[in-house]
Amino acid sequence: MKIIKVLAGIIVVIIALFFIIGFFLPKTYSVSRSIEINKPDSIAYQKTLNFNDFGLWNPWMQMDKAAKHTVTGDGVSVGSKFNWEGKEVGTGSITIEKLNPNKQIDEKLEFIKPFQSTAITSFYFEPTANGGTKVTWDFRGENTSIFSRWMSLAYDSMIGKDYEKGLANLKAFVEK
Repeated sequence: MKIIKVLAGIIVVIIALFFIIGFFLPKTYSVSRSIEINKPDSIAYQKTLNFNDFGLWNPWMQMDKAAKHTVTGDGVSVGSKFNWEGKEVGTGSITIEKLNPNKQIDEKLEFIKPFQSTAITSFYFEPTANGGTKVTWDFRGENTSIFSRWMSLAYDSMIGKDYEKGLANLKAFVEK
């Protein structure tokens, strides 16, 4: 009986620490990666913007070849939406929210399954001295619970790898 009380006490302490430490973890998260593309910013911007080509370089669509995706709208203007559904990648959508031609694309990212979450993704385009473009892909949002605060500690390593792969795919796609 004493062992059960000790184990119960340890479990209570661990749960309390989870919540207490979680309360002090960051309320926001951000992941960002960059690559240089050997094309002018106008070309890199247009190729990145077009949802009709998004599945050709997006790392998650390549991960789940059986995933279905649709584009609502023309795929290149504010309000256009890229929807996906797949066994490996779940269900969600990306909506173009704001455009600053040849400089920035802001999108709202909504996950529906396997979990609900909303984030902002952005692409930034900076001309380089050699006539190319530095493209930065950014993912950010708010941690809305103690659990999401803990989860966000792994975002940079998890999402960062996918962003690196996606940017390498984008570079190959744009430079082709």
